[in-house]
Amino acid sequence: MDEIICPLCGKSNPIDNKYCDYCLAYLKPRETSEPVPDSDTNRGGLGGHSTGEQAPSWLKEIWGSNSSDEETPAERDLGLELPPADTSDWMPGSSAKESETQQAGSTVSPFLGGKESDDSDEIPAWLNDALIEEGVPEGQEAEDLESQPQYGEQDKASQTEKNAVRQGPGSLESAGPLAGLTGVLSAEPGIARIRKPKAYSTKIRISDSQLEHVKLLQSILEEEGQPKPLPEKSPISQQHVLRWSIALVLLISVFWSLIFSKGQIPLPIYDEGSAEVNRLINQLPENSRVLVGFDFEPGLASELDAAAYSVFDHLVSQGTLFTTISTTPTGPILAERFFQYILPNEKLIDGQDYVNLGYLPGGAAGLLNFIENPPGMMPYSIEGSSVWATETSEALPPVNGINEITDFEMIILLVDDPDIARIWVEQLSPYITDSQTLTSLVLVTSAQLEPIVRPYFESIPQSVNGLVVGLRGGSAYARLVGGEQLPGQFWDAFGVGTFVAALLILVGGLAYYVVPELSRTVRGQEKVE
Repeated sequence: MDEIICPLCGKSNPIDNKYCDYCLAYLKPRETSEPVPDSDTNRGGLGGHSTGEQAPSWLKEIWGSNSSDEETPAERDLGLELPPADTSDWMPGSSAKESETQQAGSTVSPFLGGKESDDSDEIPAWLNDALIEEGVPEGQEAEDLESQPQYGEQDKASQTEKNAVRQGPGSLESAGPLAGLTGVLSAEPGIARIRKPKAYSTKIRISDSQLEHVKLLQSILEEEGQPKPLPEKSPISQQHVLRWSIALVLLISVFWSLIFSKGQIPLPIYDEGSAEVNRLINQLPENSRVLVGFDFEPGLASELDAAAYSVFDHLVSQGTLFTTISTTPTGPILAERFFQYILPNEKLIDGQDYVNLGYLPGGAAGLLNFIENPPGMMPYSIEGSSVWATETSEALPPVNGINEITDFEMIILLVDDPDIARIWVEQLSPYITDSQTLTSLVLVTSAQLEPIVRPYFESIPQSVNGLVVGLRGGSAYARLVGGEQLPGQFWDAFGVGTFVAALLILVGGLAYYVVPELSRTVRGQEKVE
């Protein structure tokens, strides 16, 4: 089967193909019958000027100055293609060159698009000189091709491209998509050559330092999954010894004051809230009726017992009758305990000296209902007996004649919760702040509640008429009335314990600061020595 070899890529193609199936290069040289590009439009490639008469003045000067046989740099750079025929009228010395060209025989000029011609007058001598301008001797091109090693069809194609480049800037392209055009710069051999893609390794290249980091990370991850044994702690440490020592010192000081110390620490001289409560109680009539609210937790019973002891002792001495109520579930039990065991030797009789109405549910709403209608809200005592007057029975002495909340001469609230204290004050204020109402409100609270309830006492008009705060307020009230039994004992223990605690804090702070300084000084002296 006849085949034709592509001059560019070296691939074999059918003989009928005009263009290469692989690189689309032109396979056959143009035959004489094919139209040749018009010399009037393709010469020189500069603005389409065909003759010397149509060329610009600067181009005429260049043509007029090139009367020698050698090709000038301007001709090579600009790719000028001079008229091949009848140059005697525009280039001096062309007749001699024409005679030499006629003796050369029939040749193929690459600057005329590869067209074969037997007329040697169409090939100027300076065009042949341009072929060897690069300094390559005549006949060496064939030797170069034979001496070069053959590496296959691709190397042959690249060598063909090199030869095409040597043909000169005005050659006619015979292959590729630019076939038929003149003055085209050929591609570099390295660009046109088809190469096999470089193979890359799929493995990761790791340096020595990166490998060390990987091993370190792997060791860390392995250690994370392994349980680490906890260091054994000694059952007795310095912290345990220090804590037990401080607790022992405090306990000894407190118990010593409770057992052996009596009146060694003087009671507070004056407290404004306690003094106001004393004045209000002194103004109460004999057998006055007082409503008492027990709304504190059992954990603070000791503090509130010491604060309220002298106040109730003073009320009992005036023959006051008590009615107790509570908005907390533990309040009724604490009320029974206080009247039966905390007050002086003469125990109060339930139903005659006091009445325990029990637990008042409903929070603020229940308290408001009780304030508006005491008999209808709490008709029975904690024991289940009727308290208020009915058609079949009379009212008990503590509530006899009580129909409204303002019928009580005084309301005393024992409280340790700020929310409960606020509810009592807010619900009672509209009733007791009236100028014609003689009912007064007194609060007996723990020391932690003082910042919250004192504004009620200092406001104008007063929402709270009297205030006894903690052990200090109870001790101040005990000094006013002359009863120093229970508050005096607690006050001595409280004073001694507070003094010892402050002393321990001072000594501990000094030791924490001085001991490290001394150790640094000793180490510094040892280094100097």
